[in-house]
Amino acid sequence: MSHDAPQQPRRSEQRRSPQLPRSAPHPKHGPSGPGRMAPGRRTTVMVVVDREEAEQALRESMEWVQAFERDCGLVLDTDATELYGVALAVDLKDSLQPPRDGSVADYLDFICVDGRWLEPGHCPAAPPDSNGAPAWAWAYYESVMGAPDHAYCTIWDLMPLPVAA
Repeated sequence: MSHDAPQQPRRSEQRRSPQLPRSAPHPKHGPSGPGRMAPGRRTTVMVVVDREEAEQALRESMEWVQAFERDCGLVLDTDATELYGVALAVDLKDSLQPPRDGSVADYLDFICVDGRWLEPGHCPAAPPDSNGAPAWAWAYYESVMGAPDHAYCTIWDLMPLPVAA
């Protein structure tokens, strides 16, 4: 009778314990709420993407918009989502001046930059020498001016579905 310790099974003989499937985390996320969106009223979103290749930039921008659609808190007509415009940050910077009023920002409901969603009322404060322009106008200005020249700025129109009667 041998008193040797039992040997561990070889790796090829070991049984693997079943693992529960993991849900893939969403690397992109939408805003935490609907902001000033209203059912039946078009919403305009700007996404700033730091990619040098146009195709990669559009793909990533679409991922951010899809995350927006998923997380915004309203049901959207995803078939009505449209890409409205695309520009390189450098081209926007050429004509962009420090804001004196709401300007272009008045037409935007959300801005996604550096993985953060900004919206009127939930964006960095205007600087002390703001020229009287609101914080939202400064958020737009800083989003464009702070982007690398090769970054792409995309504008998307989204449509929240009207509330059923």
